[in-house]
Amino acid sequence: MKIGRLLLAVCGLAALAAASGVFVVALSLALFAVLEPVIGPAGAAATVAAACLVVLAAAGLTFVLLSAGRARRVAPQEGGDVAASLMDLAARRPLLALFGAAAAATLGVAVMRNPRAASGLLSFVLGLRRGR
Repeated sequence: MKIGRLLLAVCGLAALAAASGVFVVALSLALFAVLEPVIGPAGAAATVAAACLVVLAAAGLTFVLLSAGRARRVAPQEGGDVAASLMDLAARRPLLALFGAAAAATLGVAVMRNPRAASGLLSFVLGLRRGR
């Protein structure tokens, strides 16, 4: 590959990254402007942050799945040792374990800050499972 084509590809990727960043910021501002009259500035900011978290989590999960390639099938363990299986998962897939730990910590903080919403969400999810 010629050096000129390589530089052109790098410049193209940099332009794409910059355009993507501008696009995300514009969408965030638009979402904030739409939600601010409805739920106030703090609620709109929290919703924008949650939307950004969902986008980042989806991108991270996509990159992890793409980098992993084909997953190898592992025979299920006969013992019911949950801690050992979680440690084995963390050793095999550290990014997935990090994402799971961050999600669990975020969920824990959300439950501690607003237990009524957490109980409502839990009853909603259990109601969905009962309906099957």
